[in-house]
Amino acid sequence: MISAIDACRVPAGRIRGAGVDLLDHQRFALAARRTGPAWWRRIFDDNEVAAESAVSLAQLFGIKESVVKVVGGLPAGSRYRDIIVGRAGADGVRPIELRGGLARWSDEHGVVLTGGVLPAGDALGPELDLCWAVATETAQ
Repeated sequence: MISAIDACRVPAGRIRGAGVDLLDHQRFALAARRTGPAWWRRIFDDNEVAAESAVSLAQLFGIKESVVKVVGGLPAGSRYRDIIVGRAGADGVRPIELRGGLARWSDEHGVVLTGGVLPAGDALGPELDLCWAVATETAQ
């Protein structure tokens, strides 16, 4: 089995925090059907919705959940839309842009965030993905 270290590369710098989320695609799809478009608008930036498939949006949600764990919770006044997950590079790593209180947190801690998805595959089931986010120190 491939390890998370082999599967993803994070920017150079000391890791200051990490978060993971186990994404269940069936539960995500059920929540999306039950709550409708208003839920999507609370979670995703318009550019994220335009650029991603439904499966990819579920994975973006898992990455956003991982970011919240890295930060230790959403700061007052922050929303999931304040976490913008960029397109994956060739290595599968996605840059993460933070806005508002989350951006202030990142600046105060001197970190940048990246994230990604490791398909759990047969280890946990075909409907599960392991989503992750890592905060690494910015270059001084």
